[in-house]
Amino acid sequence: MRIAAVILGLILAAATFVWFFYVVPLGCAMNTTGCKERFTVWSGVGVMHFWLPLLVATSAIVYGSARR
Repeated sequence: MRIAAVILGLILAAATFVWFFYVVPLGCAMNTTGCKERFTVWSGVGVMHFWLPLLVATSAIVYGSARR
């Protein structure tokens, strides 16, 4: 279970970066009216789509690493 938590955390951390830096801007670019919005990690979108999943991933990695 310990190794599974670490692996899941690493996969979720990688998926978080792909989601926020590739998929979220791509969804905005596919808007037919044109999207001029910038997505930063310090915005409200960044909190919901970057920091919260990264916090969950970090928690899983710490849980798996600290568990005996």
